[in-house]
Amino acid sequence: MSVGAGHVRAAEVLQRALYDCIDPVEVRLLDALRATRSWFLTLYVRPYWWMLRRAPGLWRWLFERRQRKLHSATAPRWVFRRGCSEVLERLKTYAPHLVIANEIGAVEIATLGKREGWFNAPILAVQTDFQAEPPWVQPEIDVYCVASEEARSQLVQWGISPNRILVCGIPVEPVFGIQFDKSELLRGLGLDGRRPVVLVMGGGMGPAPLDAIVASLELCGLPLQVLAVAGHNRAQEQALEHLRGKVALDLHVFGWVDTMAELMAASDLLITKPGGLTTSEALSAGLPMILTQPIPGPEERHLRYLEQQGVAVPAKTLEEIPQLVARMLSKPEALAEMSLRQRDMSRPDAAHAIAQVGRALLEKSTYIDLLATPPPRSGESMYLM
Repeated sequence: MSVGAGHVRAAEVLQRALYDCIDPVEVRLLDALRATRSWFLTLYVRPYWWMLRRAPGLWRWLFERRQRKLHSATAPRWVFRRGCSEVLERLKTYAPHLVIANEIGAVEIATLGKREGWFNAPILAVQTDFQAEPPWVQPEIDVYCVASEEARSQLVQWGISPNRILVCGIPVEPVFGIQFDKSELLRGLGLDGRRPVVLVMGGGMGPAPLDAIVASLELCGLPLQVLAVAGHNRAQEQALEHLRGKVALDLHVFGWVDTMAELMAASDLLITKPGGLTTSEALSAGLPMILTQPIPGPEERHLRYLEQQGVAVPAKTLEEIPQLVARMLSKPEALAEMSLRQRDMSRPDAAHAIAQVGRALLEKSTYIDLLATPPPRSGESMYLM
């Protein structure tokens, strides 16, 4: 479900990893939100977006209540059954050998489909957060690939057998773990290797005010070079462009880029929201982070988790950011130590590890099929949601 860009990126990374690890195979990506009824969006998705933007405290309360009460679903089953009927039909028609779901709503659709006979295949649940939520606990899920030992402990506490849970990390492009030639990257970007480089990003869900963050960096009193990435947010990109020549910074503005690994490798510090994918990419790159503007619920937990691990520093307010930037950049030894801790806990090979789990599930399901309905099939197929 494309409720955030991270879930889509993770699915695309997994698709490529599956093609690398399994041959022959056909992997279809299915964004459930693109195959739902309009009233489902009105009932299930838009209230979430409204709360993030207008009533974040209400969303925090609902999220924490779901955690405390151990709710087994984010919505009644009939909402998914009727609102996502086209998704279920596609699953039935495709008849996959394996279904992979990497978002909580997608998990609920997949388990409903298997429970009610729309398909009969193993389900692999892939989490893109550092902690779990109760609705992930579904009897139809065969294996869980989680991001941390903390998420594994939560699932075990909620009744999932530890034998069904593997700590693989959050799937990111392996390129984030590559050691680039930084001086060459700096030259390619037109940057001065003698001046610090700060990368500023906002994320696709409840984007942070990048223009305000960038403008505040003037107060650092350092000769900063700033790389600001607005993604698909055209209004934010224009606001950043408007700052050119108005701030005492060497400002470089980007929209959507396919070279994020290179931008991270060229930077000394990252300022971003604590999304699961972005922070995992930064961990693989060994890029120290200042985390700000978390979405209530999962991202607030990401922030606490990464702070506890000593791989990120929180900025509770935008006003704190310039001081934090100045302090961190003035202590290169501490930055280098943080970078080492990040690489130690990173899992740049997570996508291929998860793909190998998918391969094992396919081989197991194919063996069972061979016993039941020979002759063997020519290839394997799966749906990635």
